[in-house]
Amino acid sequence: MASPPESGSLFMKMITTKRLSAVLVAGLLALAGCGKSDKNTSHVATGGLDLAKFTQAFPAPTVEQQATLAKVTSGIRYRIYPDAMAALEKLAADPSLTDPQKKAVDDLTKGLSQVMTNAPAEPPQ
Repeated sequence: MASPPESGSLFMKMITTKRLSAVLVAGLLALAGCGKSDKNTSHVATGGLDLAKFTQAFPAPTVEQQATLAKVTSGIRYRIYPDAMAALEKLAADPSLTDPQKKAVDDLTKGLSQVMTNAPAEPPQ
């Protein structure tokens, strides 16, 4: 017994509807994850230290200052705090710093000291 042609087309419509629904749901889920967050992630990633304010104090750094600033920011971003602290100490010893730059270095050094004392101990490897 052959099925009437109407039931075959009905079956195909159901499959097409299900596939289309699945594609739409997958698309909506993918787009839901693409929303831009209102949170400023630079504070989260750096433990509350304001790197943006710090780097704004150095609008035209020398080549040596650029290298030291890069060590500071990467040390903080990747939570290698002793390296960041050593770079800050090197930067603080630079006699060509302006007063706002000295204040920025001092503020970040104090903040980093607090983060280092409050940071949880690393698990043994």
